[in-house]
Amino acid sequence: MKIYINPLTANNIKVLLLCNLLEIDPEFQVVALNKGEQRSDKFLAISPEGQVPVLLDADLLLTESNAILQYIAAKHQSNLWPSDFIEQAKVLRILFWQSSYFNSGVGAFAHRKIVMPFWGFGFNELDAEQVTKYHKSVGALEAMLKKNNFVTGNSISIADISLSAFFIFASKAEMPLEQYPNTQVWLRNISRQHWFIKTQHHLEAFMSN
Repeated sequence: MKIYINPLTANNIKVLLLCNLLEIDPEFQVVALNKGEQRSDKFLAISPEGQVPVLLDADLLLTESNAILQYIAAKHQSNLWPSDFIEQAKVLRILFWQSSYFNSGVGAFAHRKIVMPFWGFGFNELDAEQVTKYHKSVGALEAMLKKNNFVTGNSISIADISLSAFFIFASKAEMPLEQYPNTQVWLRNISRQHWFIKTQHHLEAFMSN
């Protein structure tokens, strides 16, 4: 299995988190987005959209980070992808919501405050509209966690992996979480896990090179 990746963006970080959780070690090929490698003819031949992550496994070429999460979890027979079709539907609902709404609401914090400066594009504060979208997104997550330990119930799933990737730089990006106690507990429980810590160390090492 080979995965083309850029380890600084949330949609790629979620794949790293899952691989570390399952203790699998695919071949990773870093694509330097800040250098435009995603627009090279060589990479566009693999991914016409010019986006990462991309998974290659035998004859399968798979794009879209959440589809990659589902494939890896299912291939390794992990209960992070539930066998019950109702539970699968709950997980899929969160994954679709993340990609269509949560991504732009929460992803902008780390991307503007951590990733863009690292790439040399300077620091950018979020405007009022983006801050409002952030609070709506985290507010919705807060409501999901009101009665459950995880976003679809009391068992962790790839939905939690997907969402947690957006908070891996929460402290450095100074994400405002004070008014979201359920989210803080959820994130604290996840961030204590060895696979989350290992991924953080991986990112720190990548950024220090």
